[in-house]
Amino acid sequence: MESSAGGRRRPWEAAVCTIVAADTVDFCYRACSVCDRSLPADSRCPLCAPRSTPNPPPPSTLLYRLLLSIATGEKVMVVVCFDRAARALMGCSADELSRFCAAHPSAAARAGEVLEGEMCRMSLQGSKSGNAEHLRVASVAPLRSGFRPVIDALRSVYGVGASDARQ
Repeated sequence: MESSAGGRRRPWEAAVCTIVAADTVDFCYRACSVCDRSLPADSRCPLCAPRSTPNPPPPSTLLYRLLLSIATGEKVMVVVCFDRAARALMGCSADELSRFCAAHPSAAARAGEVLEGEMCRMSLQGSKSGNAEHLRVASVAPLRSGFRPVIDALRSVYGVGASDARQ
């Protein structure tokens, strides 16, 4: 990314961008609810499960890992939006969106359509290890004054109230 001075912009600086596309088919991953370590499907955390004896192992939870194609004034690139930043766009937890998509099979594709064209200010940064394929979204702020989180738009489309969706 180029700065206005012609030098390289540091990847952690804010960028005004438009969301071109969102991969909402595979938008989340399972993680330990205690330590947030990534887990395979239907698996217990090897670090936290032994500590929970004689209590049952801690439940796992879903966290967002949302791939977005964004366009800045200079280029189009793919970025990854993890849980905290993704919640600003989605308006709910990954668990809640996953349950909603299970009840409404076309909702995942519709979620991507809802995000397309949204203008946002994003703070981007490289991975901590430095070997990730995509920049990470550290924070995101929609710029449209009438922005509604994705879950609100989906509830409107499918005629589901907030209390109905959580059951």
